[in-house]
Amino acid sequence: MGRPRKKQTGLPSYCYCDKRGKLYMLHPAGADSQGRPKHRRITYGDLESLLAAWRTTYGEAALTGGNSVGDWLDALQVDIQDRAKAGDLAQSTAADYRRRIKVLRLVWCDVCLDDVDVPMLFRWRDARGQQGKVQANRERTCLYEAFKLAVRAGRLRENPVRFLEPFREKPRDRYVTDDDFNAVYAHASPIVRAGMLLAAVTGLRQGDLLKIRRSDFSDAGLTVRTSKTGAGLVIGWSDGLRRAVIEAASTRDFVPLVLLATQEGEAYTGHGFRTLWQRAMLTALKATPGLVRYTFNDLRAKAGSDGRDWKLLGHMDRRTFERVYNRLPRKVSPAR
Repeated sequence: MGRPRKKQTGLPSYCYCDKRGKLYMLHPAGADSQGRPKHRRITYGDLESLLAAWRTTYGEAALTGGNSVGDWLDALQVDIQDRAKAGDLAQSTAADYRRRIKVLRLVWCDVCLDDVDVPMLFRWRDARGQQGKVQANRERTCLYEAFKLAVRAGRLRENPVRFLEPFREKPRDRYVTDDDFNAVYAHASPIVRAGMLLAAVTGLRQGDLLKIRRSDFSDAGLTVRTSKTGAGLVIGWSDGLRRAVIEAASTRDFVPLVLLATQEGEAYTGHGFRTLWQRAMLTALKATPGLVRYTFNDLRAKAGSDGRDWKLLGHMDRRTFERVYNRLPRKVSPAR
């Protein structure tokens, strides 16, 4: 068996990431003179090849007869990678699943699959909910997917997680005023400033903003297809959109294909851009008394609230916009 982990990486069993970021797996290599199993270390260039090797060496056993929840979390790790490769799952969603698996393994890794029942799941949910109800709900979804694989393989007759009710989530109501926006804008790097302007004008999600290419612009404006709903949008030119594009274009001395580009001309990863955003937010909080932290996604709600056009955010149902994104008071007429 592989050596105990010093850090929980969220990777399947026998898979590790060293201090230099190299991915490797411990392959079976017979036994020593005392009959203890031996392993040899093989390094892989990327996560996809690592998981492919794990599936061949260990994964098939997990998919047919895994006895612990950890086995099926391992199987889920490979499954989400396959779905992301096939285009059935966004890369950002796959990365989020991996983060959830990392946390779930701390509690569920060695729990026997047959010992899991509904009362146990509720005890876990209530304890996890004390730290964060939203996070508990997301991890519940991940756990449901892992048990669904066990049901599909015939290891379980039914999925016990389907009886686990999620916490009721209250939509955020934080409205970012112009003063709040300017407080962070003043301390942000040029690329974050450009992203803030684009988000406040277009209402696009961070992942969609980072994918915008210069070829997406035309005389009609910005043409995009949102990754979550698949809605196609044409956002017409306005003074705000022109300013945002000029701000983005001026962040680099060259002309990259991606609007919000790194120094190498590549698109930012979600993690990389979030790091820059958090850095700007922390600086602004220290420099601006009274400023309350807000998320980058709150700028999407600001765009919807200020524009009052629910179609801007790409939803097919106006009720979603009114419930989640319209954070300004409704104007009503008096009764008399």
